[in-house]
Amino acid sequence: MSVFERVFNHASAVLIALLIVSCGDSTTSPETDNNPDNSGSGSEETFSYSHTEKPGISANDFLSNSGFSRLTVEIDYMAGYELDPEALSSLETFLKERLTKSDIQLNEPTEIAAGGQDQYMAGEIRNIEQDHRDHFTEDETLAVYILVTDARYEQENVLGIAYYNTSAALFGHAIDEISGGLGQPSRHVTEATTLRHEFGHLFGLVGIEGSGTEMKQEHQDTPHGNHCDNKNCLMYYAIESADLFANVFGGSIPDLDLNCIDDLQANGGK
Repeated sequence: MSVFERVFNHASAVLIALLIVSCGDSTTSPETDNNPDNSGSGSEETFSYSHTEKPGISANDFLSNSGFSRLTVEIDYMAGYELDPEALSSLETFLKERLTKSDIQLNEPTEIAAGGQDQYMAGEIRNIEQDHRDHFTEDETLAVYILVTDARYEQENVLGIAYYNTSAALFGHAIDEISGGLGQPSRHVTEATTLRHEFGHLFGLVGIEGSGTEMKQEHQDTPHGNHCDNKNCLMYYAIESADLFANVFGGSIPDLDLNCIDDLQANGGK
């Protein structure tokens, strides 16, 4: 075999290998690649939606009906911390009041194994989601994940957090401590208020940069982060704090104030 023939054959083999690689399946799934993002397969296009952005980035996707006409809510709770049915009903009512979606569905909550820890750090919460989340955004359906843990958050007195653009967590032990006792709000009120509050952050409230939910009038309580300065508003900072919660609303679920509602309406909500 001549030198030319050997070089030609080698080049042909390399070209064939490159063609095989480029024509392979480029889609991935969260179940196989340990990535919370979702990718779907198609003959010409692939759909991918990131679920690991900061809270508020998907605000318009939640609020409007143009990009995603359907919302599905997945709820996982650790053993012993199932959410009160009245709290879930209240959350569904809130979502229907504020979103312009054609369809909103709360999936049947799923029990997962208790972690058995005293507290959870943010990274651990994200890892639990990665292990247990089943539903991801695809086609016209926006998917959100709610986790209810059996312990406290790493920061003392926190009832709930929004930690990704489509994810939030409630801390069952902290909720237990301030609910149902003498002079305390009922459990369903505490859970419903915390759920609504964290969804408010997912909707871009208050003053979250890049969310599209811009303040029509200044009402951010800047010393307390992305919260409303109205003490009677659902987005007041004390909602997230176990040691202040009961002293603020006295057993009732607060509403969004007019400033927060105006901000949501300007970004596709109602």
